[in-house]
Amino acid sequence: MVRVLLYKLASMVGVLLAVTLGTFLLMQMSSVDPVSARFYLQGMTPDPTIVEQIRQELGLNDPWYIQYGRWLWQMLHGDFGQSIFLNVPVVDLLQSALPRTLSLVAVSIGLGSILSIGLGGLAAHYKDTWIDYVVRIVSFLALAVPAFWVGLLLLYALAVKIPIFSVTNTKGLSAYVLPSITLAIWFCGLYIRRVRNAVVQAYASLPVIGAKTMGIRTAYIYRDYIIPQVRLVLLSMLGITTGAMLGGSAVIETVFSVKGMGQLMVHGIISRDYIVIQSYIVWISLVYVVVNTSVDIWMYLLHPERRYGGRP
Repeated sequence: MVRVLLYKLASMVGVLLAVTLGTFLLMQMSSVDPVSARFYLQGMTPDPTIVEQIRQELGLNDPWYIQYGRWLWQMLHGDFGQSIFLNVPVVDLLQSALPRTLSLVAVSIGLGSILSIGLGGLAAHYKDTWIDYVVRIVSFLALAVPAFWVGLLLLYALAVKIPIFSVTNTKGLSAYVLPSITLAIWFCGLYIRRVRNAVVQAYASLPVIGAKTMGIRTAYIYRDYIIPQVRLVLLSMLGITTGAMLGGSAVIETVFSVKGMGQLMVHGIISRDYIVIQSYIVWISLVYVVVNTSVDIWMYLLHPERRYGGRP
């Protein structure tokens, strides 16, 4: 067990180092000078002398490996640099934006999991009936329809036609209801059919057939055989799904005016603020890697039969 944990942690550190290096080199390859871009975006013509002075102060004229080492060392000490465009510490922007995005994704995953288990189990229970067909069609549509379009429909229906929510509300729990529902719908499209198939396969497995033959109560069959299969399905895809939702949150945050990491990234790209872009990629990668590593460890602990070689 300790060996597995050490291996997972070492892999996580290696991936994060590769991400930081790759991100930094990509930013270095850009032909746009971020200091000059700041002046242009503010409607001013940059003075070459002032631009050179700012570049010298920011250390942008140093060799790339020195810049990378300095940036990495500062990040390890909680200093993500200064936003070139906004001229504020990036860590202040992250402290404001990151909790909003993580809350949005967490609520969406929780809501989507509940709906997927309920609808997937319902479709499996009524296999090959009209209920099963309807649930599968709903699952297909939830995945096929673009999330931003679903978000716009929800805004129009529940904020314009029936003003339950405000179009411009960006504060309080109510600001997360519609964006969470939008992401949860996409989540359901991905999971309902998988939950349904897992339950159908579990119903047809020999242990469940044997348990039914012996007259074991349905509640115990679900607890001992069905739920572990559903849990396995949810956990096995949670890491990839979380990454997709973190990346897709930029569109949802733009539609619903949620000032999260997605909007921060969009503003960073528009303003050519490479410090913000680098910090965004590092933090999103960190969350993604931590979630995937945690999922691997949970799978290792909860399902011993799936361990390498079948040994603990």
